[in-house]
Amino acid sequence: MSARYRGIHLPFDQWPEADRSAWQALFREGDVLDSRGAACDWAVATRRTNLKHYSRWLGWLNQVGDLDTGLIPLRRVSLERVKAYAQVLRETLSSRTVASAVIGLKCVLRKMYPDEDWRWLKDLTNRVDVWAEGMPTRTRKVLPAEQVFPGALAELERLAGVAPMSWTDQIQYRDALIVALLTCCPVRMRNLTQIEVGKHLRRVGDQWHLGFEAHETKIRQPIIYVVAAALVPWLEYFLAKVRPGFKGAAGDDRLWPGSKDRPVAYDTLYSRILLTTKRLFGTAVAPHDFRTMAATALANSSPEDALHARPLLGHRSPRTTERHYIRANQLQASARVNAVLQDVRDGKASLK
Repeated sequence: MSARYRGIHLPFDQWPEADRSAWQALFREGDVLDSRGAACDWAVATRRTNLKHYSRWLGWLNQVGDLDTGLIPLRRVSLERVKAYAQVLRETLSSRTVASAVIGLKCVLRKMYPDEDWRWLKDLTNRVDVWAEGMPTRTRKVLPAEQVFPGALAELERLAGVAPMSWTDQIQYRDALIVALLTCCPVRMRNLTQIEVGKHLRRVGDQWHLGFEAHETKIRQPIIYVVAAALVPWLEYFLAKVRPGFKGAAGDDRLWPGSKDRPVAYDTLYSRILLTTKRLFGTAVAPHDFRTMAATALANSSPEDALHARPLLGHRSPRTTERHYIRANQLQASARVNAVLQDVRDGKASLK
């Protein structure tokens, strides 16, 4: 019975009219006579994720025959119904996915109906979240930074020595540079895709900085990284010699040009990272795994370095922190992970 619930999501065009209207109202820009939607501050990725959570909820209601299209969304929600929904998800999904689904549903409902008392739903999601944290999880093998960073640099050096460079060589150079950059600057996919030369990636003195303003990041806080010194020559070679070979590069400031006269799309970039790491190291590394890789490199270096993981990865602090203090710590953390990688490359240290 449970298997049929695993991938149920009701497509948006099949939602009841009341639900479509309530969802669209969350993002209404408004004007002087009309208030702004409650979720206008959600990032694009957050909208997409919460749309998926709510679609799953509606899909389950539809499967069990409880999707009364004559009711507004609020009238279909009850403690008993949400508990039944979570229980069904537990039969086929991982504990963390179940927790995310229920928490996502809560986020949507609280935005749709901010004046309702949602304490019962908050209590339930807190319990599910604690339960998920206590459950064993399958860990995916993440390659060590001491293997990936030198490996990517060696590939860049090999390709730079190819003359003339073929179209395949250009693409492989771009992809190897992406892998190397992610190792020392573990940005989220959304930010990796949007990097613009001169705006996000800038030369500052003898360094290259990669930074994003608060409105561009998931956590709504500015993030800044220092590109590893060992990577700088290969980055500059890409900008001067390789990138201009892509047809669409001249008319666009985005760092990663594609093969169809426009920048590489999100999904394509994700796939290229998987393919490149599989080709170079025999193991596909997902973009988010580079964040784990950087934190692990710091933790294995020393307990003191492990403290830099939070500012490096741009995680939310449990306390309100001064903006400039966060920025300073991000620069310090970025410089430190680069130093660790450089020492490993030079044979002066090991992360083992």
